[in-house]
Amino acid sequence: MNIVTLITNDIDLYNTFLSYTLFDEVNIASGIDEKTEYGNLIVSDRLYGINRLIEIVDNGLKADRIIYLLSSNMSSQSGYNSLAALLKSHNINVLPPKLTDTQILMKFCDLINLQERKINNVAVLFGADSKVGTTITSLALAENLADQSEGNVAVLNLSGHVSFPYVDFYESKGLDSIRSKVFNKILSQDELKEAMVQNRDLKNLYILPPGRTLIDFKYYGTDHIEYVINMAAAMFNVVIVDAGWYPHNNLYFGALNSTPNRYLVTTQEDASANAHFIIRQQVLDEYGITVKRNEVDLKVDHPENIMLIVNKFNGEVSTTNFVKSYDMIFAGALPLVPISTYELQSRKKTLRGSNKYYDKQLDKLTGLIALLMEYKLTKKKKVKGFFGIGGRHEQ
Repeated sequence: MNIVTLITNDIDLYNTFLSYTLFDEVNIASGIDEKTEYGNLIVSDRLYGINRLIEIVDNGLKADRIIYLLSSNMSSQSGYNSLAALLKSHNINVLPPKLTDTQILMKFCDLINLQERKINNVAVLFGADSKVGTTITSLALAENLADQSEGNVAVLNLSGHVSFPYVDFYESKGLDSIRSKVFNKILSQDELKEAMVQNRDLKNLYILPPGRTLIDFKYYGTDHIEYVINMAAAMFNVVIVDAGWYPHNNLYFGALNSTPNRYLVTTQEDASANAHFIIRQQVLDEYGITVKRNEVDLKVDHPENIMLIVNKFNGEVSTTNFVKSYDMIFAGALPLVPISTYELQSRKKTLRGSNKYYDKQLDKLTGLIALLMEYKLTKKKKVKGFFGIGGRHEQ
C-alpha cells in the first residue's frame, strides 16, 4: 500500500498530496512517533534538524522510506550534495529546496517510482552564460516546431532580462501586463494569450515577452512561474521556456523545476564552460537540479538529467570530450553562422533560414525535442530567406 505521512505544519502541501489519487492514505503530523511503523515518511526540516532525524533513525525508527524535505530558506552553507550524501548513508532520501508543492509531489513520486503517465509538452532552455544565444535558439526552435506542425506553439521569455529586441511590443504585452493577476493567481487563458505577441509569418506561434520592471522580479515566487507555465501548457501544444542564464530570481528556479525536458545552451568557448561550472557548483548542484551521469541508474527515468545544446559550433573541438566535461547528455550542435547579431535583431529575425547546414542541424534538434514530448511533426516546408519573428499588434 502507498501510505504517506507528512511531518510538517504545511496544510497546503498536505492537501496537494491528499488530492493525488494514486496514494492509498495520506496523513499529517507535527512530530515523529518513534513507536509507529511508517510507510513513506516525509519530514520537513522546519520541524526536525538533520542531527535529530539521524538520531531517531539510528535508534530504530521503522519506515519503508524516509525523505527529508529541505525548505527554500535552507542555508547554502550546508551544500545540497554533501547533505544528500550524508543522509543517504543513513538510508534517508532528500528533496531539494526551491520546489512548489506540486513539484515536491512529483519528485516524491519519482523517488518511489509511482507516476501517472503524463506527456510533458514543456521544454526549458537555459544558458551557460549570457552570450551563448539562449534566446535566439529558443525562438528558432519554436519557429521550427510551429512551421513543421499543425499545433499551436508558445515561447515564454522568463529570462529576467529586460532587453528583448526580437519582437516589437508595447506596455499591453509581456509579463508586466499580467503581473498583478499572476501574483493573485486570477489570470485567465484569454488574458495570457492577449499578453502574447503573435508571429507575423507563423500564425500558430505566440511569444510572451519578458518583464521590464526590475523591482517586480523579487516578488515572483516559484509557484507564480509554475502557474504561468501550467496555464500555457494547457493552452498550447508545445511550450518553449527561455529561462535565461543567471539564477538571480525565482523565474529561473521556477522554470527549471517545471519540466523534465531541460536543455543547457553553451558554446565551445572556455568562458562559457567556466561560467557554467561556477553556477553549477554554487546553484544547480546546491538545489538538486543537476545530477552526475555516473550516479544515475540507467534503468529508471531521471528528470534531473539535462541535455546539452552546443551553439556557435565550428568543429574545432571534439564533441565527445566536450560533452564529457559537462557531464550531460548531448542533444545536438548548431553551427556558427557568420552574420552579425545587430542585423538579426534589427530585422527581428533568428538564424533559421540563413544557412542550409544550420537548418539541417536545427531540424535534428527539433525532431529530438518533439520526440521526447511525443509531439507529431509534419513534412518540413521550404524556408525562403529569413523568417521574421516580430509580432503584429491588434488594435
